[in-house]
Amino acid sequence: MLNIILFKRKKKRNERGFSLVELIIVLLIFSILTVLTLMSLKGDKKFLADTEAYIILDFLNEARQRALTQHETLRVEINKTTNKIRLIAENAAGDAADDREIRYAILEHPNYVVYEKAPNNIASSPVDAAPVPSIVFKKSEHPTSINDRVATLRFLQNGNVVDAGSNAVGSNSVLTGATIFVWMPEYSASGNPLQTGSVIRAITVLSSTGTTKYWRCEVAGGNCTDWKQ
Repeated sequence: MLNIILFKRKKKRNERGFSLVELIIVLLIFSILTVLTLMSLKGDKKFLADTEAYIILDFLNEARQRALTQHETLRVEINKTTNKIRLIAENAAGDAADDREIRYAILEHPNYVVYEKAPNNIASSPVDAAPVPSIVFKKSEHPTSINDRVATLRFLQNGNVVDAGSNAVGSNSVLTGATIFVWMPEYSASGNPLQTGSVIRAITVLSSTGTTKYWRCEVAGGNCTDWKQ
């Protein structure tokens, strides 16, 4: 009999559900967790441009190192169509069929990180030891990226850096350096990315040596005016 009474009391307590105080505590905990999550995501996003730039820098440096030590041509393709960066060993000269992808990485969506052109709020490009033009994207002639919009840098065993050339095997290629801007766009009130950067970085590649440099430009008053390594 006593067990029946205790069971009924317990059942009544369970049927009451949460009290007002309990609901307030649950909502408070949920709110705190939400704020902490958003702060964490916001903090991570501040470093997207740096992370992206270091990924690209790593591919370029590996291409240069392999070209010099393994005495072959290494190609870096930054592909806007697939949003990838690829490191490719060209192996035998004059034969595109034996090109071998060593590795690749997926780049951030261009709504979050832009790497094709400079933002509108920079006063000038980084000043390196030699003039370094902005990297150029054009339709690819290489079989594994045919017709994609690709920027290509080919690292030769003598230390030079050349462009993609005029066909799949790189004929008529010329010496070329590159400035690769990597930046996070500002956003309009409606959430659309603008052509001005909030975090601006750049990588320069010298055509004569393949040497790379990493640059930062702090944004003050809405503009980037001073590049520093």
